[in-house]
Amino acid sequence: MRIRECIRKILCVAAILSLAAGPALADDVSLTEMSLALGSSVVRYPAADGIADETLREAVDEKMKAGLDTDTYLGRMMTLISEETLRIETTWEGAVLGDVISCVVSAEGALADSRSTHRWTWTNIDLRDGHEITLDELFADGETARAALEEYLDFEVAPELSAHLANSELTPLPDGFRLERTGLTLLYPVNRLSTLRDRAGAVKIGWNEIRGYLDDGEDGIPARIGAAEMMTLDDESAERIREMAESGRLPDIPVEIGEGLKALTDHYHMLTDPDVYEGGRLFALEGACFRNVFLMTDFLSEKWDDSIVQGIRMDRGCAWGLCIGETAREDWRTALGEPDAETELDADKAEANRMEPGACDYYNCGNYQLRLYCNGDGILSSIVLTE
Repeated sequence: MRIRECIRKILCVAAILSLAAGPALADDVSLTEMSLALGSSVVRYPAADGIADETLREAVDEKMKAGLDTDTYLGRMMTLISEETLRIETTWEGAVLGDVISCVVSAEGALADSRSTHRWTWTNIDLRDGHEITLDELFADGETARAALEEYLDFEVAPELSAHLANSELTPLPDGFRLERTGLTLLYPVNRLSTLRDRAGAVKIGWNEIRGYLDDGEDGIPARIGAAEMMTLDDESAERIREMAESGRLPDIPVEIGEGLKALTDHYHMLTDPDVYEGGRLFALEGACFRNVFLMTDFLSEKWDDSIVQGIRMDRGCAWGLCIGETAREDWRTALGEPDAETELDADKAEANRMEPGACDYYNCGNYQLRLYCNGDGILSSIVLTE
């Protein structure tokens, strides 16, 4: 009872601090980080601000607390106050996507006993009525989609991950998932899928890879979170693509060109040793958001601690209608106009850059350059954003 009472007081104090920071607009829902540190442990988690309807706000708060299991983490942290060698730490990621909240908490440390482990907790909430969104709601036919996802995991994902996992059981589908504009991330328990560092695994699948199974109605979850815009190349795409490039970022990849590489590798850790390409190095990081994504740096010396990210390369997924493996060169030229420059990649140059033979179109966007690579059939094979 003492622990429960302390948790209640902690949550009350956290709520007061959140209000002290200034109220959110009634019709502008956002996520605010709540955090508490005790001893060597720290618990961070999101809370929703700006929900005007009191009944809905209470329902969302309860769903977030239950789904993210914040009370358990706060209670566990309190029991470890007197422990010098045991600790826990939680971080979170998430967003308000239209009228949907999607969040995931990553918890690591002595979560249940003295053994260190890792765990995902998650919540996906429909802000229209406060209910927890199920995986089947994303699809026109849930049963058919689940079967297709399992086949995709077995034949597409398993071969590429097998060398980088301590254990691997991709099917059946896990209970946990996260929604983003660019794709669906499946969240696995650590005893089914784990990295070589014993962290629970996750797999991201681009919406464009499963578009044939999605609920494509205007009122469907994919449309409401912006997935359709990410997969559709239309009259508005050119402006969005240029704004994306000018920001120095690619959608839902937590890296900005110019960032220090060491901080990123410390946080996400390297999936493999760096590879060399013409003019620099390619770094692959752990994490679902980095699936078939590479960070490009210089190769001025054998050491890379002081290197910065000079480019981001994406070999899978979609970005404002640019869908890798689908979009034709003639279609992106229709949307973006003629490129500022173009070049052909013969077999030797393609090998030097770890790419398929084909061609590349260069678009200058502010301080950055967007490079769109196509294969020999003229289909988009890589999106690269560089200094």
